[in-house]
Amino acid sequence: MGRRIFFIALVVMGITALASQEGEGASRPNLTVQFKTQATVQNEVVYLRDIATVKGSPRSWVDKLGRARISEAPELGEVLILSREEIVAQVEQANLLSYIASKGIPNRIEVVREGQVVEEEEIAQILEDHLRRRVPDPRKTLAIRDLQGYEAIILPPGPYTCEVVLPESISRGGTFATTLSFLQEGRLIAKRRVRARAEIHGYVVAARNGLRRHQEIGEKDVSLVKKDINLVPADAITEVREAVGKRMTLSLNGQEILRQSMVETIPLVKKGDRVLLIIDNERFKITTFGEVKEEGRRGDWVKLMNISSKKEVSGRVVDAHTVLVEF
Repeated sequence: MGRRIFFIALVVMGITALASQEGEGASRPNLTVQFKTQATVQNEVVYLRDIATVKGSPRSWVDKLGRARISEAPELGEVLILSREEIVAQVEQANLLSYIASKGIPNRIEVVREGQVVEEEEIAQILEDHLRRRVPDPRKTLAIRDLQGYEAIILPPGPYTCEVVLPESISRGGTFATTLSFLQEGRLIAKRRVRARAEIHGYVVAARNGLRRHQEIGEKDVSLVKKDINLVPADAITEVREAVGKRMTLSLNGQEILRQSMVETIPLVKKGDRVLLIIDNERFKITTFGEVKEEGRRGDWVKLMNISSKKEVSGRVVDAHTVLVEF
């Protein structure tokens, strides 16, 4: 009786084991892996799905096999050569080699990391665009020259922005240094420090011919010329109307640039002029004549002699014929 029970138990165990094996065989993933000889990647890691097409079922196993890590990706724009041995070793380490036919793996696979090259010309244009925002005057022409310290940079595919902080003095041009920050989707991906020269040409006023000290400037005496504003004085006159009607404070040769310090408003009254002298306060107002003792412009205070009283007074120039004395 005991032997019979023992024999039945063995039979049941055998049937169970066989059923288990058949079940496992039925649930084994049905996968096919077709490798490429060339592949491109965009990320920092090369996965099996990058170098091969994985098909079959169940889907979870297709994804699992595709996520098998194979290698670090090459630098942007560079090529990585993967050997069959390297691929087999990585797949074996992930315990997935039984799902891949080793003979289907090429002897070598070329992997290129995609990127876009930002050349020197594009950097110069980026700097020029930022410079134009600082110097919006359309009459001024801008150019970026002598770009130094920049090496072509390779960025990941896709649109990017570049942030640049220009120095305050850039509005007059000249040599400057700045850092370029490259971003994609708000994430900083690269930085470069460069030096360059900003060339800005604008109009300034120059003498057509020689001008004498105290000569009144007429429209025919001056003209606009375009110059590199970094090479002209900071107080150079840039509008003809700022010079016409004024007089020179010194003599100037032809073709020389006029500066604010070289011109002055012509005095309305000069020493020796006779003017109407108005003496005015809250109690009375007196009108008489006075003799100007020094030249003055509108609003200037000048010394005068009251011709009637022969006394010296001070008054504010109203116009070429009137001075107001306030008591």
